[in-house]
Amino acid sequence: MNIGLRQPRHTKPDKRKQKEQDGDNALLDMRRVLVDENNDDNHTTLREAALSILTASVQLVDIATVHGYTIHDDSYTGIIAEFCTVNFNTQKDDPPSHPMFRDVLSQSPACTDRIRVDLASAVALVREYDDSSSSTSGRKDEDEVKPTILNLRGVVFHESRCGSTLAANTMVALDPTSNRVYSESGPPATAMRICGEDYSDCTREASAYLLQDVVYLMSRSNDDKEENLFFKFQSVTSRTMESFRIAFPTTPWIFLYRKPIEVMMSQLNVPQTSMANCVRSRKNSPMVKSFVMKIKGNIYKPNSDEEYCAVHLATICQSALWNLIDADGLGVAAEYNPNLVDDFLGTIFPKHFHIPVDDEANKRVLAIAGTYSKNRGGGKRVKEKGGKFVPDGDEKERKASDEMKEAAALFLLPTFEQLNESKYKIRSVEETD
Repeated sequence: MNIGLRQPRHTKPDKRKQKEQDGDNALLDMRRVLVDENNDDNHTTLREAALSILTASVQLVDIATVHGYTIHDDSYTGIIAEFCTVNFNTQKDDPPSHPMFRDVLSQSPACTDRIRVDLASAVALVREYDDSSSSTSGRKDEDEVKPTILNLRGVVFHESRCGSTLAANTMVALDPTSNRVYSESGPPATAMRICGEDYSDCTREASAYLLQDVVYLMSRSNDDKEENLFFKFQSVTSRTMESFRIAFPTTPWIFLYRKPIEVMMSQLNVPQTSMANCVRSRKNSPMVKSFVMKIKGNIYKPNSDEEYCAVHLATICQSALWNLIDADGLGVAAEYNPNLVDDFLGTIFPKHFHIPVDDEANKRVLAIAGTYSKNRGGGKRVKEKGGKFVPDGDEKERKASDEMKEAAALFLLPTFEQLNESKYKIRSVEETD
């Protein structure tokens, strides 16, 4: 048994659930194997695994809690980290074919085996290593190159189905050599949501502290050509955006949103609407419950998937709206429109994220924008679009049912209109023409 090495899970985990630690999943004790001079084959394997974390040869790909974990404003215990070697080149070479971090992982053969360590211990050792002039083992290699700490330039929050994948793809295309983009990776979302969306399990500060450690590990690169770091988070993290803002109070961010009917049609375009992402949170979301009480009173309960979907989306947009006001300019909102790429190139990248956009970058981004953003696998939607981006807003409006229109108007439209009227909304090319 290789202690600390494991096969990845084949089923999608519930990140909020605790996991028991068993013998086969014992953790790699990094500090012990680094200082122990035992040279047998097993110890050498473990020491190389520990060194791969220190040198950023492997990347953080997952975190999870074990039974009895604790989390406080400035510490935590019982949180497990998983590392493996991620092949970012597949994403850099063809962003639309690898639009999500899970797609990148699927093309990373070395992630068949993962290294499992205690997160807090790993962070402490990594920071010691980065701050020192020699490795933790006490030996210094003259050829040793310390990992680059990438500069977090900006992050994307979103309502869902509103151009966020295009945003991630274009952040790659701006400068594939220099930019690392995590599109809906697991660890930051787990950190932002670990206290619950109403922070009933721990404080905003505790979540922010954990998030700082997670992002620090994910910002380390062994590619000396990489300089910049970007994240596109899962839509549900918009409910706990405060955690990010506490953790990174000077980092610019954007919130993407879309016309109510258009985003609801995209969300509910599944074989069973009860399984749509915007419907599944109805049983365990305190924000959904409190939102409905404010709108309809204590005795009302949404009675259709369309209503639940509208409420779910409204809570995301309402949280974003509050954070936009509180951030006072560090965050901006952008509404999905056919010319969204022009908003990225003309305003968001150069003026908000402060990333220069030269002619070559402009060409690369426009080429990506002309491709369907989720072009992976050659599925039905890709074939229907011929691999190209085709605006579909008008079609969605025409096909929407009366029930969907009523739910959108009651629950989602008011917040959408407030976002549109906000002084923190980017006025798109479409609006100013």
